[in-house]
Amino acid sequence: MAAMPKYDALTSWLAKQRPTINLSFADIERIIGDPLPTSAHTHRPWWGNQVYNTGSRQCRAWLDAGWEVDTVDQPAKTVTFRKR
Repeated sequence: MAAMPKYDALTSWLAKQRPTINLSFADIERIIGDPLPTSAHTHRPWWGNQVYNTGSRQCRAWLDAGWEVDTVDQPAKTVTFRKR
């Protein structure tokens, strides 16, 4: 299953990055050109790496680029991705 078009820019951007990258939620919003949903700020499973567990498609953006979410700090609004 392909990523939702909204997150295609994130897939492309991540594909060009180094092995670990820390992004703010605002950085991701700039990359995708759209705000993240409220659940990204409040619901940790939104950042899950398993599509089948979360029912989400946004994780396809990082999985398709060969990345995984390593850590999420929702109060600080940051996420760290690492290459798989």
